[in-house]
Amino acid sequence: MIMKLFYACLMILFFAIGPVFAQEQQAPSAADIVEKMQSKLSLTQDQVTAITPIIEKYSSKREELRQSMEDGTADKDSLHTQMKQLKEDEKQELSQVLSADQMSQWEQMQKQGKHKHGSAGNAQGASSSGAEN
Repeated sequence: MIMKLFYACLMILFFAIGPVFAQEQQAPSAADIVEKMQSKLSLTQDQVTAITPIIEKYSSKREELRQSMEDGTADKDSLHTQMKQLKEDEKQELSQVLSADQMSQWEQMQKQGKHKHGSAGNAQGASSSGAEN
């Protein structure tokens, strides 16, 4: 009886904690990325307003590529090339809004996020991404 209760508690704990770990593997949302950028880069409200659609656009495009990878509808080399191009395009657009110092800090944040999560995406993920980018 005690063993059954023990195993039942263990199963409840497993199912309660499982989703928490699953969420950690997901790319951060565009809103999360913008919020992180705002706090870490000391963005002005005008900058936040300007970068939000940029981050949303590229987060969405990265998610589409991730989905095609999961679905198996695109080959790995093609996805890598497309992800790299998205990152460059996003960097170019952000550089029109952020100062040189902010861009440098942003790129450093992305590199740290990439190593921390071990993914090729950005902190968006993160920009992520996201956020892997």
